[in-house]
Amino acid sequence: MKESDDGDLREDIRVQLEADHHRVVEAADRAEAMQCWRSFVVDLIITAFSMPDLNGQEVIQMVSASQPELPVILMSGGVEEPVLLCILHRFPSVRYLPKQIISTHLRGYVRDALRGQVTSERLSGLRQQLPKAV
Repeated sequence: MKESDDGDLREDIRVQLEADHHRVVEAADRAEAMQCWRSFVVDLIITAFSMPDLNGQEVIQMVSASQPELPVILMSGGVEEPVLLCILHRFPSVRYLPKQIISTHLRGYVRDALRGQVTSERLSGLRQQLPKAV
């Protein structure tokens, strides 16, 4: 399941995932996300951090409450580092994918998440992925 309010980004992600033979369920807002969550069994959730009526942190909290091991890929173009580090520490099934590298890294993140590969370098490697502060 992938949830984002950015239609073009959702389309790009869907095309990449379907090319790898994944079945994709999309949600553009809170209502669609909740309907998908109740209607489908999912192996992975891809969510944006910032959305109008539901943010990625809320998605992660809802998922973790009922399925703490379900992999989640959190996309963002600018989440604050302390918030991100807190999320990654509190929810070990979450991986962070900066929006700047989605086109080149999405397939690898999905593959690793579905295989259950959470590396010990996840947090230490995070600093290289974060955009530099201005």
